[in-house]
Amino acid sequence: MLWRHPTDGRGRPGPCRPRSSSWLAPVVLLGLLLPGCATAPAPEPRAVGRTGFEVGRDTFAFPNLVRAESPDRPVTFANYCIIMARAATQFFRFARFAPDQPALSDAQYTALTREVLSLPAWHAPWLPERRLVVPGYPSLHAFSREREAAIKAAFGSSVLSMVHWRNWRVGLPPPPGHDARLAHELMDEVDAGRPAPVMITNFPAPDLLNHAVLVYGYRRGSRVVEFLAYDPNDPANPLALHFDPGAAAFWVEPLPYSPPGRVRAFRLYASPLL
Repeated sequence: MLWRHPTDGRGRPGPCRPRSSSWLAPVVLLGLLLPGCATAPAPEPRAVGRTGFEVGRDTFAFPNLVRAESPDRPVTFANYCIIMARAATQFFRFARFAPDQPALSDAQYTALTREVLSLPAWHAPWLPERRLVVPGYPSLHAFSREREAAIKAAFGSSVLSMVHWRNWRVGLPPPPGHDARLAHELMDEVDAGRPAPVMITNFPAPDLLNHAVLVYGYRRGSRVVEFLAYDPNDPANPLALHFDPGAAAFWVEPLPYSPPGRVRAFRLYASPLL
């Protein structure tokens, strides 16, 4: 999900940006939630949790584009981060790939992708014999590299990603203890083999970041927990989302499309309502 409005002097503001900052006036009281730019020490790996999800195998080969990074040419595929993070976990939970079976037509692959996307993303992963079969390809990465247009046709409009009703929490301060509970919940989901879609936001910062990623692993050190996430904007490189228990807060390092700092985080598709 990528509204972009360049405000950092480098032409690289964060994703999911409005075109004007005047709409932020009603939320001045949220100023205490502005992100800081300091970073914490890198974690010292002690405990490692993984779902089995792999970047470069279980991720889409094509990126969710950032319009502000291509000001001189039209961008036709942007603002899909929520849809892509959800779709990646749906394929991981409910589909299996069968490279030895005959390939289908583009229209059939579009219909099959829509069937995968119709499944509740909060349900537990299916057993192999129940999974929807994607013939002709060994992985989601290979499938999306060769049949990009067919898959994108199944995604539909990006409006659902930009103004999704699950995003109402972006504009509200989290309740006390939220970040610590979320960190433990994410570790539990990873340990159970379930990648978890997460929204990260620094709203209402002028250099606004509202972005969905898919957490699939973690490394717990002596001072911080580093969560590893599939980033639809940068599919070849995992995003690191850090949790500092001392500060009871999440933060991100510099991203190709956004500066570092503190962020708020909440789960997406954890239930029918959230």
